[in-house]
Amino acid sequence: MSPGRAGLTPPAARARRHRSGRGRSRSSARSRFEQRMSRMRQRPRRVAVGVVLALTVLGAVGWLVWGSSVMAVESVVVEGVDDDDQQVVLDAAAVPFGEPLARVDVGATAERVREVPFVADVGVTRSWPRTIVVSVTLREALFAVRTGTGLGLVDDAGVVFRAVDTVPSDLVVVNSTDGRASTPAPEGLQAVAAMLGVLPEDLRTTITQITVSSAGMVTFRLGEVDVAWGGPGDETTKLTVLKALLATEPSFIDVSVPDTPVTR
Repeated sequence: MSPGRAGLTPPAARARRHRSGRGRSRSSARSRFEQRMSRMRQRPRRVAVGVVLALTVLGAVGWLVWGSSVMAVESVVVEGVDDDDQQVVLDAAAVPFGEPLARVDVGATAERVREVPFVADVGVTRSWPRTIVVSVTLREALFAVRTGTGLGLVDDAGVVFRAVDTVPSDLVVVNSTDGRASTPAPEGLQAVAAMLGVLPEDLRTTITQITVSSAGMVTFRLGEVDVAWGGPGDETTKLTVLKALLATEPSFIDVSVPDTPVTR
């Protein structure tokens, strides 16, 4: 080797190093390939194990919720009523104590409670883990009616929903023209409810007497004026005519057919 070429690598040595590098590269690539194939073979097993674990957990949760007593009904809470009415609602709800909470038919429970006369509406919900909540909206009395058995409160739909011994002082009592032993017909009570619903407060508070005939025709006394209101329907027109005729100071007004009213 000449002094001018001391820093150069002979060709044979370079070839050996090149072949050695290629060998190591092939070995490394083969190792990575085998590792990748190993991971791919293990992946289905991991997925299968995960599925089995998930199904096991879901099954356990399902059993706890639907089949065990861990989340069974232990209490029923009634909201929106006073103490005297709570038992009536509980009896109507008939919630099965000890039944898994998830299996209680809240829709059917609500329908049973809705049959209670003083209930206007109801919602039934689950309160986890062991309680059913019954939320009641009560009917509100618009007037009272004398029935064949006593007195009853009536709401704005004309529904008699509660028997009472005495009537609140702010409610007028409706009587049947057929006597105390008769309850006014439902359509008559609906006509009274519709009439009271449109009368302004200054007129409504001067009503001293309301009667309903067997045909559902309503008459009432408004201060010193007797008014024949008629059956349900045309309430707004009847009110307009009534207010206009009251200005003439009659003793009797008939607005049962508002297009042809009668006064005297």
